[in-house]
Amino acid sequence: METIPQFQESPVNPPAPATSLAARMVNVFVTPGEVFDEVKSSPPAPANWLVPVLLCIVMGIISVLVIYSQPAILQKIHDQQTKAFEDQVKAGKMTPAQAEQAEAMVGKFGGPAFMKFMGAISIVVVMFAEVFWWALVLWLLGKWFGQTRFPYQQALEVMGLASTIMLLGSVVVTLLSVTFGQFTGLSLALLSPHSDPSSLSHILLSAVEFFNLWLMFLMASALARLSGTPWAKALSLTLGYWLLMTGLIVSVGWLAIHISSGFK
Repeated sequence: METIPQFQESPVNPPAPATSLAARMVNVFVTPGEVFDEVKSSPPAPANWLVPVLLCIVMGIISVLVIYSQPAILQKIHDQQTKAFEDQVKAGKMTPAQAEQAEAMVGKFGGPAFMKFMGAISIVVVMFAEVFWWALVLWLLGKWFGQTRFPYQQALEVMGLASTIMLLGSVVVTLLSVTFGQFTGLSLALLSPHSDPSSLSHILLSAVEFFNLWLMFLMASALARLSGTPWAKALSLTLGYWLLMTGLIVSVGWLAIHISSGFK
């Protein structure tokens, strides 16, 4: 009797276990591509974006409270406000009495407590708005230029995890602001700390900020992993978006400063 050969099935390698949320947030700093691959292959998990955003909000509020508690920073803000009123008087747009009254109102309703409150509110609104906007940009880039499409939920999760770097960014901004006695980030403006904040050169230098560029590199990595877009193309798309938005923000900021000063 002929023996029927027995075929053994090849062992199937079990899928790699999912990492914890804390591990994903840490790994974004060192191996972001692996984090984004895991998000792509895992079921939707709102905690991937919600927890990092909430942590960034908490750190941002702490940063605001520390920065607006520094006497040197508060004095500089007061000096800038005083100079603005003096310029209005010199331009004949206000009388000295009106300037004194306006300055008193600003001191009463725009003091440190008010700045801390408005700063904290701004952190909450801006952080939520930014992560949803970043996800929208990533999703649209994938839809228009990617090889494969991915859901908005995945874009939101990867950009939420990418926003973890803003935790470090808040710490750096706080330390730099306390050190230099003025609100400043890790930008090229540090090369010219005494330049006029209203000058176009200072605004341009301030716009080239390290953590924003880092975020664009993470967005490029996410675009490449989620949509199969080649890395070079993904990077050119995200940097192109960054240049467009930076140019728009710089233009609006410069115009706002000079409109408020009467284009003097």
